[in-house]
Amino acid sequence: MEILDTALLVFFSTMPFVIVILIALMLWVFSIAGINNPFFTIAMMVFIFLCETSLMGPFALNLGLWVYLPDIFVLLVLPAFFYRLIALNKISMIPLAWWLLGVVQISLFAWGLMVNGTAAGVDYRPHFYVWLGAAYLATFNYDEDWAKRFLIFFTAMGLGVCIIAYYRWVMGAIDYHFYQELLRLDSTGVSFERVVASGPMFMTACAMLVSLYYVIIDRTKPLAWILTLLFGLTILAMQHRSVWVATIAGVLALIWGLSLVRSNATSKLFSISLVFVILLLIGVASGQFNGVLNSIDNQVISATSTTSGTFVGRVGGWQSLLKIWIDSHSPVTYLVGKPFGGGYERFEFGDLGGKSVGYIPHNYYVHLLYRGGLIGLFAFLWVIWRAIKVLLSRVRGKQDIVAPLLLAILIAQLIYFIPYELDYAQMILFGLLLSLITSEKHRLQAIKSAPSVFKSY
Repeated sequence: MEILDTALLVFFSTMPFVIVILIALMLWVFSIAGINNPFFTIAMMVFIFLCETSLMGPFALNLGLWVYLPDIFVLLVLPAFFYRLIALNKISMIPLAWWLLGVVQISLFAWGLMVNGTAAGVDYRPHFYVWLGAAYLATFNYDEDWAKRFLIFFTAMGLGVCIIAYYRWVMGAIDYHFYQELLRLDSTGVSFERVVASGPMFMTACAMLVSLYYVIIDRTKPLAWILTLLFGLTILAMQHRSVWVATIAGVLALIWGLSLVRSNATSKLFSISLVFVILLLIGVASGQFNGVLNSIDNQVISATSTTSGTFVGRVGGWQSLLKIWIDSHSPVTYLVGKPFGGGYERFEFGDLGGKSVGYIPHNYYVHLLYRGGLIGLFAFLWVIWRAIKVLLSRVRGKQDIVAPLLLAILIAQLIYFIPYELDYAQMILFGLLLSLITSEKHRLQAIKSAPSVFKSY
């Protein structure tokens, strides 16, 4: 018996060290795999994203410094990223504007760390996640088949978010305590309240664009039809108005792009719309969704109001922040912004009077002015402008069937950035765009150098 007690004591004493060693070994193996294959690394990011979405609140461990789930992705991708940059000499594959944005923001982080402490890390994290993930993907060569393989990640995120949403809706209907927890997220006053935040729902919108893309180019895929309807109805029921607008903009961009590549795209879209409208009318006629429809109607009225509502409040917040930024009269602030962790305090007026608030700007472009200045904002916009230029060229030249879809997702993303912030899952889109920009640059350089090579013979 004494031997057993000693064995158990040794087992439980050494187990934490064994777990740490196994985790370190696992991260090392994953990092090695990510040197030549980005798909497993991005799959881990998607898994982390869905884990965070499934939780009712942020998950973090206090190890002297708060460690969040996405930090695991950083530990995975950093070794592979540095190896590709240095050993494989992939530095030139990342556009200079993206490097400039990264340098400006990491400098603001270092500055903020000295001035504001660990709050700078919390503020900087989402920007760094997206910059790192996109830069890592940019070190891989772009082609149409390679881009298509990433579409599965959008679909996986959309399906995962839908599963989480429907689970919460069902559990909220049968468990009162669970319903009370849901009310802390965002209540719209009906049974189908906002049980998932806008960020995951926007990724569901991207997933809907992917499934709609496959429906239009190949109507024989029944799964694509089912997913399009599932994602579309979920987005509608969730009642995030900004996601509605971004989705509509993406759908219109997809229709336009595919109409140039495929002549029958418009007729296919008409068939899809007809099926969607018929199903919606059946639901309305059944009378089971009156509460949802009334809530949606109220959301539309609120969204179009010019005197009240969240959008009006957000516009007022942008104006306050822009006024503070302009009135700073600081060349440093104008050029690169303010250090991370410094907060976003301003005084806003609403329906109940004025109040002091300090949450992040509900606008990524305003956010970039604060945490990147004109240099950071122009660097980001250059990447966007260049990506749109390349995508339009490929759409009009009918040389890349994925280009209309990437353009549609990008347009939706740009619209979404007006009322919302950066989310690390968006690294997939920006990574593909950076890789596309570099690929197009190399292609044009090869065309220009071709005559001189020919003459040498």
